[in-house]
Amino acid sequence: MSGGGLSVNLSAMELVLKRLNDASHEEGRDLSVVISFADAVTAARADGVLQLLGRKLKHAEGRLFHQWWNLEVLAFNSFRELAALEAATADMIIIGLPARQELPETLAAWVKRWLDLRQGRPGALVAVLDDGRKTVADAAGGLVQLKQAAAAGDMDFFVTQARERKVARADCRASEVVRQFVLTRKRGIQTRWAGEERISAAACGQ
Repeated sequence: MSGGGLSVNLSAMELVLKRLNDASHEEGRDLSVVISFADAVTAARADGVLQLLGRKLKHAEGRLFHQWWNLEVLAFNSFRELAALEAATADMIIIGLPARQELPETLAAWVKRWLDLRQGRPGALVAVLDDGRKTVADAAGGLVQLKQAAAAGDMDFFVTQARERKVARADCRASEVVRQFVLTRKRGIQTRWAGEERISAAACGQ
């Protein structure tokens, strides 16, 4: 669930752990990220993307608010609704996919709910795969569901952390996902493509 606190890094955008209904968040100036994770592994992967985002935006004004929701917590209707309300206004939603092909029912219900609430609000959806996925195909079902959700919500869609010989390293892929998001934010446009299809090994020097 969510908590409160502050983390300051002079070489990164200021990261703030967001409380529920935090009135200090300034729309249009601050950046908000909502993260859903299944376990410690997927949480660590998602945190890597968050930290990269903060470093890439180190010269930007405003703060980077982030909020975390465990998949077990989302199983409760009341908490799932609260998390959906937060995700409905977030600039980026990061989902750490558990080691299974289809999205768990709880996660799918949460995605559907915040998608309805967003009503086409621009943003980015990032799918973070865990180490158990040796290839992108291992997560095909869940990724298709998320890609469809992003398309329905008019959101950018990115995938990172997949491990496959013919694609770039996981850390480089995460950095490229963040780079593309930062570029689209600066330009004020949406790319409407899956990061999985556009990030090549050559882009990371492999």
